Amino acid sequence: MLTLICPGLFGPIPAVPETLPTVPAIDRLLARADRIPTGGGDAATALLRHFGVSTDPERDAPTAAISLLGESPDARCDGYWMHADPVHLRPDRDRLLLFAGAGVAPDRAEADALVALFNSHFGADGLRLTAPHPNRWYLRSDRDLALRTEPLGHVMGGPVPLDVPSGADARHWRGLMNEVQMLFYVSEVNRLREQARRPAINGIWTWGGGVLPERSGAPPEAVVGDDPLTAGLARRCGVAHCSLEGWSPHASLPGRRHLVLWDRLGGALLERDLAAWSTALLALDATIAVLEARIKRGDLDEVLLDPCRGNGYRLTRSTARRFWRRARLVENLV
Repeated sequence: MLTLICPGLFGPIPAVPETLPTVPAIDRLLARADRIPTGGGDAATALLRHFGVSTDPERDAPTAAISLLGESPDARCDGYWMHADPVHLRPDRDRLLLFAGAGVAPDRAEADALVALFNSHFGADGLRLTAPHPNRWYLRSDRDLALRTEPLGHVMGGPVPLDVPSGADARHWRGLMNEVQMLFYVSEVNRLREQARRPAINGIWTWGGGVLPERSGAPPEAVVGDDPLTAGLARRCGVAHCSLEGWSPHASLPGRRHLVLWDRLGGALLERDLAAWSTALLALDATIAVLEARIKRGDLDEVLLDPCRGNGYRLTRSTARRFWRRARLVENLV
């Protein structure tokens, strides 16, 4: 069995492009597969669920500690960790807009300088920032924090929600994040970025807080994905892992239960790049065509396509024969 998690397959996109790529394999799968409930949630929640990690809807999914384990195997991942991604905050009338991603990302030297500045200023408060990747930072707190946050992808490119974070520590945390903005604003890093007409890195967006979780049940025997969360889950559970670039749908993976995070579609939508989304869609269609052929040959039992919208699509050898069914991806696009 192969599970294919595909955030962004159904959008949302601003409008269906007039020249939507032709994707016959995706259309066949959507038409012929059995629809099954998957529990909904984003890609991170789906990954945790497939690895037997339960999440509390009233608390953050604890992705930070696991992702740090995936980024830096030698890091000490004990204690309470949050994602703390570098962002550009821009006032707009009565709201504050948040930008991140490739257009904002710092280089290695900039990241190191801002991390050192943060740690020098906030070290006495029991906070420590680390940046195993220039654009992916993690924050450790000496104590657990009562916060409910939103993932960066939910707010990127839009206004900062006034009710985020929530929880018993929210008021204190908002004050601390305002202090980070002032600290970064006057930094030498941002003085040089502004001279170069680059957006200032004047804040961090914290989310996904928690400790390394326990799991129950059997995880997949192999996982494919570029997100550090996939690498961290694989390392935590002791299963095989490879990057999406290094995986081929023709190849056999160890064991019988495999999981693939195809996040190229979701990544393109976060960058508002419809052309990149279309290119990734064609690549996904070619991948599904190969998997469909393997099912028909009998060397793959089933494929479960999970677009992270509450329902999955299970294709087996018998359902693949439903040639009379018709559906198109465009009917699902928002």
